[in-house]
Amino acid sequence: MIQMYTARTSEIDEINEAINEIKSQIDFGSLKKNSGGLIFCHIDFIDSGMVAALCEQLPFNVIGMTSMASQDERGYGLFDLTLTVLTSDEVSFEVGMTDSINHDNYVAEIDRLYKSVRGKTSDDPDMIFSFMPYIRDVAGYEVVAAMDKACHGIPIWGSITNNIDFNYETVQTICNGRALRAGLAMMFVNGPVAPKFIVSSIPERNIADNRAIITKSEGAILREINDMPVLEYLRNIGLVITKENITTTPLMVYYGDAKEPVALGFYTLFEDGSVLTGGEMPVGTSFAVGSIDAPGIFESAQAGLQQIMQIQDRQVTLLLPCVTRYIMLSPDQESELRLIKETLTGSGSPFMMGYSGGEICPMQGPDGKLYNRFHNYTFCACVL
Repeated sequence: MIQMYTARTSEIDEINEAINEIKSQIDFGSLKKNSGGLIFCHIDFIDSGMVAALCEQLPFNVIGMTSMASQDERGYGLFDLTLTVLTSDEVSFEVGMTDSINHDNYVAEIDRLYKSVRGKTSDDPDMIFSFMPYIRDVAGYEVVAAMDKACHGIPIWGSITNNIDFNYETVQTICNGRALRAGLAMMFVNGPVAPKFIVSSIPERNIADNRAIITKSEGAILREINDMPVLEYLRNIGLVITKENITTTPLMVYYGDAKEPVALGFYTLFEDGSVLTGGEMPVGTSFAVGSIDAPGIFESAQAGLQQIMQIQDRQVTLLLPCVTRYIMLSPDQESELRLIKETLTGSGSPFMMGYSGGEICPMQGPDGKLYNRFHNYTFCACVL
């Protein structure tokens, strides 16, 4: 059994006042044998020294990240810090973080991190929470693939860090008070847990009926579709991709080992007409073009929340919707935040939510096994 407690503060500069506010919302005397913490916060909480001071006073390990917004059952805000404490007699929590990673060292650093944290535990973890950085020359799926290889397929749930600015220059990951712009943090969860992973993507009505086949690609770079240059194919179906609108079109990719399509975005339009996407584009894989709009975002959030509410015995509820959803909900950008609050606050169970710069969430394959996947645009949740 795991118990979950949450606390939040909007006080950035008065550190003692902020820590006292956090402590007043959690009964630290009721914590069980093992505990671990997760933090979502605005970058100012790191810059002011608040995160480091808080982690120093917490009697357990903590990982976290900056996020566009954070929320628990008490409320939400773009400029707040939200802390979740997981505590159990049967389940343990060990953490670690890489040094700064880049294109040349990320595989070795992730492997070193996994082995380092694994050395602190008697068994392989039953699942892993992870927060990873945005790296301009490494695709998100490549980092997830390196984690998947290092941990031999153990389920991983987490996110790319983000913040209220979209150049990703002021983002950080956190581990026990240490914060790095290019650090990757992991928390091992060891013990009798049965995680349920929820991925609510684009509604079917927002997905084109016709599928196309990837005929030329390199990793996450898409070059040809149905033996045509990618931009030419998209123009033929009425979709003109430019540098200004590139992030607004999701691709629904039907990987061979997934029951449901994975939503991925376009990231960069290159001079030669090829496009960098959010995930691997294997030749021979089919995909359909999707569209993203406010009603579809709201509908997918409702579907995800309905799945959460159907889990009657949930002890831990963690949510990471894609930050693009917040942007695309303009002018009523807080509508998803309000929906989450209205749906989950009255349930009597604690929860924590943050926005994601790219979602890490396992999906079930036709063989019934879970496969770690990187997503865009989705409403993701983990329930224990």
